[in-house]
Amino acid sequence: MIKFINLMLLILSFFTTMAQELKIDISYKYIYANHWDKIVQTYNFSRPFNSNNQPLLMNGFNSSVSRIFKPNNNISHGLNVSYSYFRSSAEDQNFTNNLNLHFLNLGYIFHYQNQEKSKAFYADFILAITSSGLFRNLNGASFEYDNKKSIALSIGSEVDIKFGYSLQKSNNQYLSPFIVIGYIPYFYSPNTETVINQTKGLVEKNWTTILISQIGVAYHFR
Repeated sequence: MIKFINLMLLILSFFTTMAQELKIDISYKYIYANHWDKIVQTYNFSRPFNSNNQPLLMNGFNSSVSRIFKPNNNISHGLNVSYSYFRSSAEDQNFTNNLNLHFLNLGYIFHYQNQEKSKAFYADFILAITSSGLFRNLNGASFEYDNKKSIALSIGSEVDIKFGYSLQKSNNQYLSPFIVIGYIPYFYSPNTETVINQTKGLVEKNWTTILISQIGVAYHFR
């Protein structure tokens, strides 16, 4: 995962001299992964003795960095790197069970902004390679399964549509609130069930689809 992050930063730095706009944003992120929800629900159903149910992996935050090339055109292109984090925590009398889910995306942006009619509004269409790592901690220590550290790595492709509205702050810097709707049609995650429920094949599939929504604010440098 660290090597992947360093690779993404290297790619962005390579295009720095070409880029004319840098965009940094932070947002609240919601995901709906039906198959993962079933795994967590199976975990709760099979442990009726737990006083508190394990929450679903739904609510998290996202941060991203984008480079837009030639933003003065109505349609321009760019690169995007984003990180997302989700946490599910349940406390019982004798233990605390935490699920930590990390996403890392590398995307290509098609940026639309009508420079004559509606300069404040913009739309980004993003195609991305997305990967994730799911970790489980029990009482603050990494959980082990079959004498190995419990981790589930996943990979897939993601499509996002972002709509934003620019609020002028200065000549070269401004803020923009935005919303995002996204979709991952096939996210290969063969070990997620093992990490969450210590089973394999009980909930059938080794992949899931994910629906995504975000709301946040971006800071632009031109």
